[in-house]
Amino acid sequence: MPEKITPEDLLNNIVGTFAESSSKQKSVPLFGEETSNSVTSQLNRLFGRQKPVHHLLGGGKSADVLLWRNKKISASFLTGATAVWVLFEWLNYHFLTLVGFALVLLMLAQFLWSNFSGIISRSPSEVPRLVVPDKLFVNIAISIGHEINRALEFIQDVALGGNLKQFIMVVASLWVAAVIGSWCNFLTVLYIGEGSNH
Repeated sequence: MPEKITPEDLLNNIVGTFAESSSKQKSVPLFGEETSNSVTSQLNRLFGRQKPVHHLLGGGKSADVLLWRNKKISASFLTGATAVWVLFEWLNYHFLTLVGFALVLLMLAQFLWSNFSGIISRSPSEVPRLVVPDKLFVNIAISIGHEINRALEFIQDVALGGNLKQFIMVVASLWVAAVIGSWCNFLTVLYIGEGSNH
């Protein structure tokens, strides 16, 4: 029959455990002693990590932005993300609407620049041309085509492989994806239909 543990015994065990663990820890230097190296290493290795947070976040400029090392860039990213969130969430804008408004604003800025620069400096200034390189679209098309070919190759390998379990899993996954897609389409049509009635 197990012994009953009294609250005093439990408290004594806890205190004893803390006393043992504190005696095993290193002594902490007082203020005025050489603590700069230990404090710096403790700040860089918070919670017993082996690598600094900057290194864990990948280093470079993205880690600098996430850790607010350059406050102007981090604040501008936060402001931009907040503006995008307000536009999408509160004002119910869609991506194509924002692209359209951005193109209108770019056209307006270029129109004003080209017309008013001639008035102010009496010689029309050269408006920079916005050009997206063709290689960007070629690379995007090649990568999308490569992924589509990989998916088709996988599906054909499953169909010809003879593994019944894998075949049923892939067919079921494709069927579920098709059902979810059709339900999303149905809900979108339903939502648009209700929106036009109001």
